[in-house]
Amino acid sequence: MEETYNITIKQLQQYIKMKNSAFDKKYDSILKFMEECGELARAILYNLPHAEGDKIEDTIDEEFCDVLYCLCTVANQYDVDIEKWFSVKQKEWDKRHNTNYFNEFFEIN
Repeated sequence: MEETYNITIKQLQQYIKMKNSAFDKKYDSILKFMEECGELARAILYNLPHAEGDKIEDTIDEEFCDVLYCLCTVANQYDVDIEKWFSVKQKEWDKRHNTNYFNEFFEIN
């Protein structure tokens, strides 16, 4: 098994931006994202196994990674900082539902 790394969403977005994704046009990127979402749905619906060892092709694991990569590509094209807006959205959710899950989980005061 290959070595794995702990990375943040921000680092992933920066890596993808640096790598100059193969999808230059926003139209192409959103279509690729939708395609990958479909492949993930197929992997889940047909219960394709998780990757074992080095074989990851056509597994749920691979499809989740492809969806995340494409999501970050589209977010980069629209200058969306996913980490920033995720916290904004979750805090708004807590406010709307009178909960404090986000702050409690991340120990924010």
